[in-house]
Amino acid sequence: MELQEPIDGRHARRQRNREAVIEAVFALVSEGKVPPSADDVAARAGVSVSSIFRNFDGLHDLQRQALERSQANFARLFVVADADEQRSVRVRSHVRTRIELLEAASGLLRIGRSRALDHEPLVEGLARLRGRLADQTRQRFAAEIDQLGPAEAANLVALIDATTSPEAFDLMCAAHSRTSRQISKTWIAALDALLAWWVPETEEQT
Repeated sequence: MELQEPIDGRHARRQRNREAVIEAVFALVSEGKVPPSADDVAARAGVSVSSIFRNFDGLHDLQRQALERSQANFARLFVVADADEQRSVRVRSHVRTRIELLEAASGLLRIGRSRALDHEPLVEGLARLRGRLADQTRQRFAAEIDQLGPAEAANLVALIDATTSPEAFDLMCAAHSRTSRQISKTWIAALDALLAWWVPETEEQT
């Protein structure tokens, strides 16, 4: 009589397959396959296509979970530990961490934006990510924001976020053939000029 695999063993195998599939999505997206097909993901993960659909509620669910995992994997990039530093230090830190995040996750974010119109979980996932990015901006530039009224503060946060957004990154890469290094240099110059115009530094702050 054939012995059945213990329940714990089946659960562990299923979890390994789920992890392998999500990692396969990351790898394929990083190679430019956006969005990766079920066949591509299955081949890279070493599982069957049917296994993907047993473990996930379709490609939308897989893409949503991969997007959420990307946020967990790069949680350190959302931490603001330099809020009391000089403005120039904070600007460079903001651009560095934003570029690092977008280099790693821009493909998944692109999938999310393209599929968000017809898949509510992706809408929610992108909204959470945008909220985290905006919170990071508010924390890092609190010294400037606190000097403004509510409307102007909101405008400043929105403009910083738009300048260093995933959409801006994709546009500069794809339409203008800018490298990450070139984008970083441009964003630093833009934020330096923007903040200097909006909230001029006093002698004590420089």
